[in-house]
Amino acid sequence: MRVGILGSGLMGGKLGTIFARAGHEVVFSYAQSNDKLKRLARDAHGNGRAGTPGEAAKEADALLLAVHCSRIDDVLKQTGNFAGKVIVTCCLPMDAGSTKLIIGTTTSGAEEFAKKVAVRGARRRTRLRRPRRTGVGVSVRAV
Repeated sequence: MRVGILGSGLMGGKLGTIFARAGHEVVFSYAQSNDKLKRLARDAHGNGRAGTPGEAAKEADALLLAVHCSRIDDVLKQTGNFAGKVIVTCCLPMDAGSTKLIIGTTTSGAEEFAKKVAVRGARRRTRLRRPRRTGVGVSVRAV
């Protein structure tokens, strides 16, 4: 499978490396430096490369969105169309200091994210969440 990583920080970098070492083709994008993207690609043992968000999404079967919620609009703008893509996100709607949720009383982060990607052609949305008390913590929502 071809996987585009949109946000190659701690979470996206690690998951992308795991995907690549499992044999998937991975494009790492959207990090604080190009050097970090190149290092992640090198650590992927031949199955990864550095790229832009647009490049990561272009040929991907699935996308992992792993940025702080304050960066979602920026990375989506750089990515382009999501038609036919499966999107997995591990983003939580947190304030700038990551100390409290900024969404959650009348809607959810997943609902707000779904609205943003729907205008770009997304049909399926998946999110990873923290496990409650036990369990894996994965929920899938298909449209």
